[in-house]
Amino acid sequence: MPITIEDLASKLGVSPSTVSKALNDRADVSLRTKERVRKTVRELGYQPSAAARNLRRQRTDKIGLVVNYPIHMVRDFLTELIPGIAARAEQSEYHLILYTAMAGNAERVKSLCRSREVDGIIIAWPPRASETVALSQLMTQEDMPHVFLPRRVPHEGISFVAADHIGGAKALTWHLICLGHRRIGFERLPEVYETDFDRHAGYCQALAEAGIAYQPDLVVAADSSAVDYATRSFRLFSALPEPPTAVLFFTDPVAIRALSLARQAGLRVPQDLSIAGYDGILSSAVTEPALTTVWQSAAEMGRLAVESLLQLISGEGNGPIQHTLPVKLFARGSTGAKQGG
Repeated sequence: MPITIEDLASKLGVSPSTVSKALNDRADVSLRTKERVRKTVRELGYQPSAAARNLRRQRTDKIGLVVNYPIHMVRDFLTELIPGIAARAEQSEYHLILYTAMAGNAERVKSLCRSREVDGIIIAWPPRASETVALSQLMTQEDMPHVFLPRRVPHEGISFVAADHIGGAKALTWHLICLGHRRIGFERLPEVYETDFDRHAGYCQALAEAGIAYQPDLVVAADSSAVDYATRSFRLFSALPEPPTAVLFFTDPVAIRALSLARQAGLRVPQDLSIAGYDGILSSAVTEPALTTVWQSAAEMGRLAVESLLQLISGEGNGPIQHTLPVKLFARGSTGAKQGG
């Protein structure tokens, strides 16, 4: 059985509180007693428990990852995000606890904060901007350090890690413009999220810079509540009197599904229709044809989120910490030059 602090106290003929004070180098314990305690600790091989150390420091050495989105819809992103978070946390001897579908429930978040199960929280896919601000205020009131990802939060007082979605969508749109496309479809989300705003802004900026008029009929709002909303979006684009010659889908999984739908409709990709996605998930490189996409490093987001959170936990962070990471365009076989006139 492991040696306890009571065993040390019994052998030394002092109280357990005296042993504890000596181990913590308290000034109200004599040097002679401290030396006796240290010598006995070495002789008996006493190791203070991690739980006891953390209780004294009021720390758990755990951080929480709250995923506020259906797991099946973001599993590809999570397969890169979670290892990035876990690896950086492990470097600082922190453990990771995963929580799901919690960020939209203020009472559950408050309960987590008050339980002190974790020293800080990373919230992935936070709710709408106004709800995110309220959620951040709640956690601040509960003295719980926190960081949001992968969405930008339009508030100067909130810490987040996000990708440059304006730049990413702009680069993707310009790629298609340079291939000769002028009717470029754009799939956006119906929810009011900054990621959607930013990508739509990048799309619009590229069109404006190229002197191409914005055409509302080429912008389709995805029905993310549907089981297969890729099919709905694809059919809406296809049903237009003059369908687009290229389409930017909101995520890689949806774009990959669109590749299959195009084949079923007898369309050649990219000769008849160029298709592009967003996220740069691993499977995008092995589709047929390989998918043109914008890559955002989920692993790097996770690493930076942990570093930011640890700074906030330790008090080293000077105010909110905000990171916007660059993205990279991967032009592949699913996009090509516009055919015909």
